[in-house]
Amino acid sequence: MRVEKAGLVAMLSEVGEENAAVLLARSPLPDRIDTTHDLEALLALGLEPDQVEQVARLAIGAVDTDDADTRRRRGELEKTISRRWADLVDRWTS
Repeated sequence: MRVEKAGLVAMLSEVGEENAAVLLARSPLPDRIDTTHDLEALLALGLEPDQVEQVARLAIGAVDTDDADTRRRRGELEKTISRRWADLVDRWTS
């Protein structure tokens, strides 16, 4: 899936993944990201493969954000990202 880097940065920030958003914004990745080709670089930001896909779909508008199911999935994504962030913080402080 191809997505604009700026859109992906904005969506990462919106779902609470500010650290990954900053790292992506400062990364040498091109302005147009191919989530399949650039997956390793995106995973290095601390994201999981399914998170990359979900955030990319939200960023390109492939998912209607007003849909109740979408709101539920966005909530699940936020919880997953929050758990991932908590795990990273635990590792850093241990």
